[in-house]
Amino acid sequence: MKKIFTLLFLASLLSHCASSSAGIATSNVPIVDQKYSVLGAVEESDYWLTIDFALIGFPLSKPPINNVLDLAIQKSGGDALINIRHWNDKIVLLFLTINRLGIKAEAIKFINEPTKKK
Repeated sequence: MKKIFTLLFLASLLSHCASSSAGIATSNVPIVDQKYSVLGAVEESDYWLTIDFALIGFPLSKPPINNVLDLAIQKSGGDALINIRHWNDKIVLLFLTINRLGIKAEAIKFINEPTKKK
């Protein structure tokens, strides 16, 4: 029994999981004075890795923020996203941290061509 508790204690020291909510954005592009139709809800996530030594961290790649937004737009067939809710969580395995960024949003399609300001 003592070995099981010791094993569980060591396992809890070697791996940790943390989660936190990140926030809300109204849209990923300006949509003022634009008519659009809502296509539906979309949800996407992606990962990136960091190596952490106490208070110093070294990212092995950049956070995939644009990739997640572009993938959600592409999969939905829309032009933009509105009501974006984004979050992140992480899993820590010794010195390696697996970070995950996720979004939930509504995909929209512009009815008319977006006006370009000069």
